[in-house]
Amino acid sequence: MNKLYKVNRVLEIVLFGLSVVVINFLLSKSYYIWVLVTSIVIIILEILIKNKDYNPVIKLAIARERKIKEMESYGVTNHYFMDDFGSKNKRNSETGKAIEDANEMFLLAETGKSYLDIPTDRHWKSIKERLNKGVPFKVLLINPFCENKKIRNHLNNTDGIDRKLDIDGLLALNNNYEHLEIRFTDQVYCSVFFTDKYMIYDPYHLGKTSDRIENNFIAIEFGRDNQNYNILKSHFNNCWKLSKSMKEVIEK
Repeated sequence: MNKLYKVNRVLEIVLFGLSVVVINFLLSKSYYIWVLVTSIVIIILEILIKNKDYNPVIKLAIARERKIKEMESYGVTNHYFMDDFGSKNKRNSETGKAIEDANEMFLLAETGKSYLDIPTDRHWKSIKERLNKGVPFKVLLINPFCENKKIRNHLNNTDGIDRKLDIDGLLALNNNYEHLEIRFTDQVYCSVFFTDKYMIYDPYHLGKTSDRIENNFIAIEFGRDNQNYNILKSHFNNCWKLSKSMKEVIEK
C-alpha cells in the first residue's frame, strides 16, 4: 500500500517538474495566453491527483486500508500462502516466536509432524523447551483409523497408517513429558495451533494439485481476544471432549 502512495507522490513531482519547465519556456517566448491555459490545466491535474474521489491510485490505497482495518478488527494479524517458499518461512518464523512466548499450547492437526517430530525439527526444539519449563501442551491428532482419514489416505494413494504419523515416537513423547497430552479425534475440519496469545489456522480440504493432498492453501493468523480466536478455541475444546486416548486408538 505504501507503494501506491509513493506512485502518487512521484506523479505530483513529475507534474510539478513539467509545469515549471513548460511555463518557463512559454514565458521566455512571451506566450502569455498559453501560460494561462497551461496553468489552468496544471491546476486541474493537481486537483485530480490529490482528490481521493478522482485519483484511482488514492482510491485503491484507501480501499486497501479499509480492508486491512476490517481484518484487524476481526483479529486477523497476517496471512500466509503455503505454496510460496518465502511466505511459508515467514509463517514458521512467527509460529516459532509464539511458541517461545507461550504459557499454554494447543494443536489440532493431521499428524503433528511439524511440531512433534524430532528428525523434522521444525518446531520441536522450542516445544521441548516450553514443556521442560512446565508449559502444558494439548495435542489432538486425526484418528488414523477413522473414516475421514481413510478417505484422505485413499486420495493420497496410501493404505494403512499415514507414513507421516510416527505412532511409536508419539507414544514415547506422551509418556516422557508430563505436560504433554496427545489424544486422537475423528473430527476433520481444520488444523489449528494456538497459544494464550497467538493462533494459526489452516483450512482442511480434499483438493489435490499433485499426487497428494498438500497443505498449499492460505493460512490465517489471529491474535487473541477476538471472535475468530474464541470460535476456534471452542472448536478445539469440543473436539477434545469427543477425543480418544492414544491407548484407546492403538489397542483398537
